[in-house]
Amino acid sequence: MPNVIVIGASRGIGREFATRYAADGWQVLATVRRPADAAQFDGVAGITTAIADTGDAASLVALPAFAADLIVVNAGVGSREPGVAAIDPANWTHVMTVNALGPLLVATALGDRLKDGGSFVALSSLMGSIADNGGGGAYSYRMSKAALNMGLQNLALEWRARGIAVAALHPGWVRTDMGGSNAPVEIADSVAGMREVIAGLAAGKGAGFVDYRGKALDW
Repeated sequence: MPNVIVIGASRGIGREFATRYAADGWQVLATVRRPADAAQFDGVAGITTAIADTGDAASLVALPAFAADLIVVNAGVGSREPGVAAIDPANWTHVMTVNALGPLLVATALGDRLKDGGSFVALSSLMGSIADNGGGGAYSYRMSKAALNMGLQNLALEWRARGIAVAALHPGWVRTDMGGSNAPVEIADSVAGMREVIAGLAAGKGAGFVDYRGKALDW
């Protein structure tokens, strides 16, 4: 029976990942930031919850022992500065810490719990693509996802000898708290697509940057 760790399962995409994998018979360790967020999983077969924050390395190290076939890092925050003058240094640092550093702290803390030949994926965004950026704005968010993509490519090279596949996944513009009510992609459709992409990852493959439909994206 395969095991998955879902980092950031309180709501939206992360919650869908946790519940869908559990429904398919996986054992799931789902992390949330607050005890109140864990209650939604009470009585759900296959899901164990734990409190963790990607910005707090100690909370990740303290997670229950769990040998994972797959780690999914969903935790992230948004930011929408219209121009360079709107950048707030404290907010920029927070966004970069959560979105770019957070997944690498997860890899550091939980890497020895990920089985050789397993997969490690983190949610990125097309807004982190330098080649695709024709609109500008959203400085902190765009920069954090571009930095995340580079970090995942490095991780793929570092873990290649262990046969671990690493990928940056763009979930699409999804109807979540962050994506807003005008987003065209439903959470269930996004997660179903990403799960197909994850299932098709080749062991030891370098970091791919792909969307939920499996389309390769430009860095």
